[in-house]
Amino acid sequence: MTRIAAKSESEPASVEDAVRVIGHVKWFDSAKGYGFIVAESTSDASLTGDVMLHVTCLRGYGESSADEGARIVCDAVKGDRGWQTANIIEMERPRATVAKEKGVERDYESVTLKWFNRTRGYGFVQREGDDTDIFVHAVVLRKAGYEDIEPGTDLEVCIETGSKGEHVSHIKRG
Repeated sequence: MTRIAAKSESEPASVEDAVRVIGHVKWFDSAKGYGFIVAESTSDASLTGDVMLHVTCLRGYGESSADEGARIVCDAVKGDRGWQTANIIEMERPRATVAKEKGVERDYESVTLKWFNRTRGYGFVQREGDDTDIFVHAVVLRKAGYEDIEPGTDLEVCIETGSKGEHVSHIKRG
């Protein structure tokens, strides 16, 4: 039996109301306790838009975070505020968790913040001597304790390559 972890505020969702979703994590902010899933395939065409992913569902699955782009299979229910994850069936484990379990240390490198727009929630960093822009999201900065940051700030970061190019995946706390 599928256990529903997320419910509508007005009435509890039933198992029959759950829609199977296959997609990927758009973003997840551990500090806020939620993020969103982009649905790529669903068992019900009425599910449109993103699906909210709450930390309680992750904890029920045995994780406390989710990586951007991680593949996920879950059940979702429609509540007063839209679709939200009810139960995670399968999800790629967070890379940092897997690396920590294997005893692998993060590979940090020095970069300088080129610019950051707090309103838009992103900016770019550059390696020394290289004018290639590397994307940095506000969520990554926030996780490292940076709420406000100025251009020219030196950072120690982990850089990964995703579908849209290089991006900062982790920042050593300042």
